[in-house]
Amino acid sequence: MNILFATAEVSPVAKTGGLGDVCGALPKALRALGHDIIVVMPYHRQAKEWFQRNGVELERVAHVPMVWDHWSADLTVLRTVLPGTDIPLICAANDALFDRDGIYAARAGGPDDSIERFAWFNRAVIRSCEIIGFSAEIIHAHDWHTALLPAYLDSGLRRSESFRFARAVYTIHNMNYQGVAAASKFDFFGLHSRYWAPDALEHFGDVNLMKGGILLADQVTTVSPNYAREVRTPEHGAGLDGVVRHIGDRFSGILNGIDTGEWNPATDEHLPANFEPGKMHGKTICKRMLAKELGLKYKAKTPLIGIVSRLVEQKGFQLVLPVLSDILRAGAQMIVLGHGDAYYEEKLEELAAVHGDALRVMIGFDNALAHRIYAGCDLLLMPSMYEPCGLNQMYALHYGTVPVVRMTGGLVDTVVPFDGTNRETATGFGFANAASGDLYTATWIAMLNFKDSRLWKTLQANGMALDFSWDRSARRYEEVYRRAHE
Repeated sequence: MNILFATAEVSPVAKTGGLGDVCGALPKALRALGHDIIVVMPYHRQAKEWFQRNGVELERVAHVPMVWDHWSADLTVLRTVLPGTDIPLICAANDALFDRDGIYAARAGGPDDSIERFAWFNRAVIRSCEIIGFSAEIIHAHDWHTALLPAYLDSGLRRSESFRFARAVYTIHNMNYQGVAAASKFDFFGLHSRYWAPDALEHFGDVNLMKGGILLADQVTTVSPNYAREVRTPEHGAGLDGVVRHIGDRFSGILNGIDTGEWNPATDEHLPANFEPGKMHGKTICKRMLAKELGLKYKAKTPLIGIVSRLVEQKGFQLVLPVLSDILRAGAQMIVLGHGDAYYEEKLEELAAVHGDALRVMIGFDNALAHRIYAGCDLLLMPSMYEPCGLNQMYALHYGTVPVVRMTGGLVDTVVPFDGTNRETATGFGFANAASGDLYTATWIAMLNFKDSRLWKTLQANGMALDFSWDRSARRYEEVYRRAHE
């Protein structure tokens, strides 16, 4: 099949999280299955800087005017390949819209223009395909940023030669970010008034781009089977649970994978020593060297707990802060890497000053250090309030680091909590209630079981044996693509 990936983020070129990881890895797995793919993304400042750092020159394919109604913004089409592949990567460039400090940064000194600039990007995706002559059989749109593509396809885009045989697949990566705006924004999309309706983009008097994507796509997916169940409920559906229930079996959950080329402890160039199942001495070296790197005293029998995360409420830091000192006093060391809300950054740094012998907090993100944390820690703490899929727990499991997670979303699909009777299948520890006390109890139980070296090796081996490769998930997407054409 000819597959068009349209996304706001692509790893490693420009990303903020899991969306970028998925859209950088899944195309490779689909290409390995024999499909022809192009990936289209905005030419963010982050992308421009990545290409410059890595000496990549982009081909300028075309510069065309983009004018509709009362607004215009020219499009420059740039072409290269997805790093390490032969997959075409098309960058839709307009510096006024995307040359900003962050991928989702608002316009400096003016009102938020997120809806306008991603609406422009949806049109730029279409125009780019027409310019390069790519005839799509599947338009795979991701999250609210590209949710207009199913609407454009439904509204007459199939009359274009490039999209005559196209069907739309729409993937929800996070139901809580929907592309909601005032009704006045609708005129900006250039759609017929028929799409200002409850069975399209209108939602209680507002524009809701995600709602339109869900209702107008031929197939809809989300990033784990359990999250697919959760978003059908009022608790997790963020106001769209009824919409998801309405589309019935057009909706499914496919667990994300990880790029096992980048994330492989046996070959990872970021590590001081490599390791694999049955040859785990390198992990001990990784722990020792990680402690040295961050100025902690190496303690072989003391559990080293890692957190690699955005420091935001969704990731459960309101649960972590009240018990972090108790966890350290119970006999652990901890490393935190991430950035996010200023409040959590400040509080974590204050705790690091108090627990200088046991806690290290690095504000920001360092990809190489993240690899070393997954490799060198004994435990990964991931107490998310909600987690559509989660990749960090998969990285940890693949690196023999045992996760302690809140049982929600994709964490349910990927971590089997140890309960004292299931050592042959367990891969981690878990708790259900969003309560600091429950987080502490689950972590304390994990720390106690760390003392049982035979059990711990079994938990590590169980986790490392799991298949989180994208090959498995790519075959599920193949099935979805076929259903879209039925």
